[in-house]
Amino acid sequence: MSRLSIKITVLALCVSTLNACSDPALELQMPVEITSPASEGSAQPHLALGSDGTVVLSWLESQGDSYALRFSTIANEAWSQTRTLAIGSNWFVNWADFPSVVPIRGELWAAHWLVTQDEGYGYDVVLSTSRDSGTTWADPMPLHLDGTPTEHGFVTLFPWQEGIGAIWLDGRNFIQNGEFAFESSSGEPLGMSLRYALFDSDGQRTLDEELDTLVCDCCQTDVALNGGDAFLVYRDRTTEEVRDIVVQRLSDDTWQPPSVLAPDNWLIGGCPINGPAIDARDGHVAVAWFSAVDNNPLVHLVQSNNGGTTFLNPIEIDAVGSFGHVDVAVLEHGATVVSWLRSEENGLGLMMRMVDRAGELGEPLAVAGIGTSRPLDFPQMVYDGTRLIFAWTDIDEVEQVRTAIVELSP
Repeated sequence: MSRLSIKITVLALCVSTLNACSDPALELQMPVEITSPASEGSAQPHLALGSDGTVVLSWLESQGDSYALRFSTIANEAWSQTRTLAIGSNWFVNWADFPSVVPIRGELWAAHWLVTQDEGYGYDVVLSTSRDSGTTWADPMPLHLDGTPTEHGFVTLFPWQEGIGAIWLDGRNFIQNGEFAFESSSGEPLGMSLRYALFDSDGQRTLDEELDTLVCDCCQTDVALNGGDAFLVYRDRTTEEVRDIVVQRLSDDTWQPPSVLAPDNWLIGGCPINGPAIDARDGHVAVAWFSAVDNNPLVHLVQSNNGGTTFLNPIEIDAVGSFGHVDVAVLEHGATVVSWLRSEENGLGLMMRMVDRAGELGEPLAVAGIGTSRPLDFPQMVYDGTRLIFAWTDIDEVEQVRTAIVELSP
């Protein structure tokens, strides 16, 4: 168990309808590394938070020529006994595109992983559901039905309409007249599209539609729920190769038009493999992302105090050797914590920084050091209502998923 002797206090502000008042101070306690449920050879962690506060950690472990998708839940400062969801020898395993196990609602859970196609370089997404909180799982089924020899992935699963919403990047538009192409017949660039599907509680598909015809090829997507709406964030792609962050709102079962959050005008002729993160609580919505316009790497944050109707000006979180790979968590009283990877003298540092509702920044704090100069994954962070929980992959003698908690106190 390791501790970092750093703490920070940030005052969050609240405004009532009658007068202004100061909310209690929130204090981030020292990060405490706890024993990981993942064994040696584990990687690609994913953290998911259920509506009842259940936190699920999932990851992949190599087993000879196969991989196992495993998961665990946390209580107090200990992870539960590891459970294995599935094992496969034909899976597509990639540090940037990883599986998930997500508590949807009550005892309904959902999971996804990636399977290579029989020929070529394409891969598909399969979905499995559980009606008993992960004790048993249904046979996996295809998330998408296009059957094209292309790539599919970067999935976000979330609760919607008593069922399961799914967002993913889809390569079917590369196929033109039965052939793979990078340009349309009119010379426009082809690429990954963004798609949405809805499944009922029995895992039956009820809706499947395209949301955006051209998006960044391999940047993660993310979804947060607030006030009965779902907010989707992703990195868009224009035909001129500008790749800025877009937010799209699902309200009354209808997707509203996408809008650019805060134009970076990042012109880049390739995918930066650096998607955005979003979280929401009590009408406060926060989005974090990475950009490197003119080779100037930055981590940004935008916040909304009116349920995502409008967003404030972006806040610069880090400009010191940032690699991005962000996550974000909205705390009580409108405070927000952003995590990201930063280049340090002896490798990478997993960092966090608190921002209050008014946009005042605390000092950047180290969660953990990672013994490599290149990112191994996308570190995960969730807030379960009382504390922050972190997961990341490290190479310290062996590759392994590690976990830590950061308690908060008033």
